[in-house]
Amino acid sequence: MKILVITLVLLVQTSVCSAADLKSFLKTCAWGTLGGAAAGMVSMAFSDKPGDSWNNVAKGASLGLYAGIGYGVYQANKNPEPVPAYSVMPQFSKKGQVEGLQMTSTVYEF
Repeated sequence: MKILVITLVLLVQTSVCSAADLKSFLKTCAWGTLGGAAAGMVSMAFSDKPGDSWNNVAKGASLGLYAGIGYGVYQANKNPEPVPAYSVMPQFSKKGQVEGLQMTSTVYEF
């Protein structure tokens, strides 16, 4: 019973990620990779031996992917979920047994 109570308390306080956020994140990663690969292709035009510079495309795609990941993380965290107005925490005795629950409420947050 005690494990069930603790599990329920922890599940109440978990945050939810929507599928729209994941879709947006993956889109930014894909666009970053494509943009980086395109920049790598353009850089081949300015090299002395373009046939030997194909690794520029891979380097550009890799850097673009990192940029897309960074921007995607920024976008996902730009408007975070509001903090719940309450929290429920278990109270433990000195022997490690659950004695009860403590509920706290946020009155003002700054």
